[in-house]
Amino acid sequence: MKHSVLLAVHHTNLHLKKDLFLFANKAKNALFGGVVSCVIFMQRYLFKIDISGIQSFIFDVPSKGAAKQLKARSVYVQAITYIAEEFFKEAFGSIEIVYNGGGNLFFYAQTEENHLKTAIKTFQQDFLTENLFPIIAYIKANEDFKADMQAIAQKANIAKLQKPLYTQTYTYRPYREDVWKNFSEKLVKKNGYEILKQSQAKDPFSKAGFCFKLSEQQKQFEQKIINKVPLEKDKSIVGFTEIAQQATGDPKLAALKIDVDNLGQLFRDKDRNTYQHNSQALRFFFEEKMYDILKNYINEASIYPVFSGGDDCFLIGAWDKILETAQTIQEEFYRFQQDKNLNLTLSAGVVVVSPKFPMVRLAEEAEHALELAKQYGKNKITIFDEPLTWSELAKAQKIAKTLHKLITQENASRAVLHRIKSSEIGFTRLQEQAQTGKLNFPKVHRLKYYLRNFKDKAQVKETIEEIFKEYEQALLQTFMQKQNALNPMVFPVAARWAELLTKSQKKDNS
Repeated sequence: MKHSVLLAVHHTNLHLKKDLFLFANKAKNALFGGVVSCVIFMQRYLFKIDISGIQSFIFDVPSKGAAKQLKARSVYVQAITYIAEEFFKEAFGSIEIVYNGGGNLFFYAQTEENHLKTAIKTFQQDFLTENLFPIIAYIKANEDFKADMQAIAQKANIAKLQKPLYTQTYTYRPYREDVWKNFSEKLVKKNGYEILKQSQAKDPFSKAGFCFKLSEQQKQFEQKIINKVPLEKDKSIVGFTEIAQQATGDPKLAALKIDVDNLGQLFRDKDRNTYQHNSQALRFFFEEKMYDILKNYINEASIYPVFSGGDDCFLIGAWDKILETAQTIQEEFYRFQQDKNLNLTLSAGVVVVSPKFPMVRLAEEAEHALELAKQYGKNKITIFDEPLTWSELAKAQKIAKTLHKLITQENASRAVLHRIKSSEIGFTRLQEQAQTGKLNFPKVHRLKYYLRNFKDKAQVKETIEEIFKEYEQALLQTFMQKQNALNPMVFPVAARWAELLTKSQKKDNS
C-alpha cells in the first residue's frame, strides 16, 4: 500500500531568511514501506508597491528654504521602491522585476502566503510614523500576464482604501529640516546610489534593514533629471526667490504639473514584452529626455525640477520660462510618442504665484489646474484658470507678445490690457448665448467699441482692431457651432500674460 508524507514549509526569522523544513525522509523501505510524494506550499505571486501620500509629503515644507528640501524628498520617494526591491529579494530568495520607477514597483516572487504577509508587515513597519506609506498588493499569479496585471490593478485600488493598522507603541519624531537639506547638498554632487545592508535606521533613507546611499562610483544619475537643480557657483542650491528674479517683467514663480492622459489604455491587455517596452519608453522620456529639455533652464537657474519620472513631472520656475517650457515639453512628447507609436497626449496645469506662496497650497492648486484640464477633454493646459488646447496656448503667447511689443516699443497704454481682461465677463456671456444658438450682435459691437474706445496712436488702434477681428470671428464660429472654433478666452489669457511681461517695465498709464 502506498502512503504519502506531507512536506510542510515553514518560515521563521523576522529578518526573513527563507528556511524550508522538509519533514519527508528517505522512508521508501522504512516505516511505511511505500513511495514518498512531496507537496510544497509554494505559490507564484505578483506584487505591486505603490507609494501613497507623495504630493503632501514632498511639499509639506516652509516656503523659506523649500528649494533645499524638495529635491531630497522627491528622491526619497523613488528610493523607497529601490530599497523594497532589495528587501524582497532577500525575503523571498529572488524576485522577477517587471517594472521599478516613478514610485511604483511590480515583481513576481515564489513564496508561501504566511511568509509574504510577514515580509510585507516587516517592510511597512518603518513607515508607520510617516505620512508617506508603501501600499502593497499581491495576487496569485495565473501565468497570464494580461490577466495578472488587470487583477493586481484592481487589488491595488482596494489596498489604497485599506491601509493596514499595525498596533505598536512609538514616539512620533519627524525628521528635522536639516536632514533633508544635508541630503540635498550631497545629492547634487553625486553620480549615483547603491543599496546597502544596514541593521538600524538612522535617517529616512534607511528602511527595513537597508540603506539608500549616495555614491560617486555608481552612475545612475548621469544625464538624468533625478538629482538636477539650479546651483550657485559654490554648488549651493538656488532659492525660489532668486529663481523668480529670472522672470521677464513681474518676478513671480509658476508651478507646472504635467501628466500623461489615458495611461491605462497604453498598458491594458498588453503582453509582458509590450508592457515593459512602453514603461521603459515613458521612463526614458521623463528621466532622460526631460533633462535634455530642461538642461539650459537649470543651468541659468530659471527652472527647478521637483520630480520627473514614471508618467508625470512637477516643475517650479520663473513664470514665463515655465510657460515656454510647457509648450516645448508637449511638442517633444508629441514627436516622441509618434516615433514610439504610443498614441498618447499630455495634460497640464499651471499656477502663477509669489515666491513666498506656501508650498503645500502651490502643489494643491497645480493639481487642481491639471484636473481642470482633464475635465475639459484632456490634451489641454490650464493657465490663469482657463483650460486651453495646446494650439490655443501658442496663440495666446503670440497675442501676448504683440501686446507686449505695443506697450514697450509703441508706448501704448497698459489700459488696453485691463480692457481685454475685463472683457472676459462680456465675452463669456456672449459665448454662452452663442452655444445656445443665439448671438446678440448689438452687444458684440458694444463690446468692440469698449475695447477700442481709448485715446492712443493709430498704430496701436490698428493692431487692437486686428486682434478684435479674431475675437469676433471666434464668437461667430462658436455661434455656428464649428468644431474648430477658437476659444475666445485665449484673448483674456493673452492680456494677463502681457500684463505680467510688462508690469515692472512700465508704469500703468491707465
